[in-house]
Amino acid sequence: MITIKQVALEAGVSKSTVSRFIAQNGYVSDEAREKIEQAIKKLNFRPNLSAQSLKTKKNQLVGLLLPDISNPFFPMLAKGAEEFLKEKGYRVMLGNIGEKNQSEQDYLKVLIQSNAAGIISTHDFKEDFPDLDIPTVIVDRVGHKSNYGVFSDNESGGRLAAKVIVTAGAKKVAVVSGPLNATNINNRFKASIAYLKEKQVDFKAFYSQSYDFEEIQKEARGVLANEENFDSIIAPSDIHAMAYIHEIHRLNKKIPEDIQIIGYDDIQMSQFIYPALSTIHQSAYQMGLEAAQLIYKIATDQAIEKSKIELPVHYVARETIRQKRKE
Repeated sequence: MITIKQVALEAGVSKSTVSRFIAQNGYVSDEAREKIEQAIKKLNFRPNLSAQSLKTKKNQLVGLLLPDISNPFFPMLAKGAEEFLKEKGYRVMLGNIGEKNQSEQDYLKVLIQSNAAGIISTHDFKEDFPDLDIPTVIVDRVGHKSNYGVFSDNESGGRLAAKVIVTAGAKKVAVVSGPLNATNINNRFKASIAYLKEKQVDFKAFYSQSYDFEEIQKEARGVLANEENFDSIIAPSDIHAMAYIHEIHRLNKKIPEDIQIIGYDDIQMSQFIYPALSTIHQSAYQMGLEAAQLIYKIATDQAIEKSKIELPVHYVARETIRQKRKE
């Protein structure tokens, strides 16, 4: 088993310097830090986190609380966070909390008892737990009251989705919103509607109550059974778009000739369905990575340049949007 002493010898620094580096407590020069990092990597050193937590009163554990890991967007977010934190010697505890408050409370109790270094979550629970002193970064669903957050430019994404279908000749649009408690999706929804109104394109709004594929299919049947004969659909996520594609096929309608559809997220499977889904890309991996970097800076008392980080989005053209006139 590799010891701190062996790391110190390999790096050519004192044992106390290595200890300060590992505990993130006290000054370590940039030169010494680089040497220690190289030594740790070369020797494949793993610090004793339990012993360290007893000394620092802070365990190198980060809670990652996500709403639904069956949605492919969130495992990619988790991967981005976990890969960065692992490099820094942290462990990640993944909690699939769904929309259940009790599950969230149970995980929070464990993290508090473990003296966790931080929490990354899609839900800002500060109002419910105002005395919680664990550093917390909100991802994706960042609200105005959130102290720290990482999110994509949802307003630009919503407008871009609407612009894409209008440019492709949309005449009658079904605009679908996700569950009302999801701030990010609602911002996209409002931005899409605002753009359609600007361009005087006929539309009707619908409200999804779920992220579950089977539940969305039921909702899609109701929307597509509508007698208004929509020629375009703006979906709040790729999962929603895929459920709608399934129902459009069931009705023996052609995509994109009869109905065009645009998704949001650009999850990996969106390029492999038939037809391949045109969508707005937001990087789940980068979101997780940025959140992990932010929680690490907070936990190690480093300077925070931006407490809220907004990531760009862009359109990915595939096969579910008609190739028509340019605006």
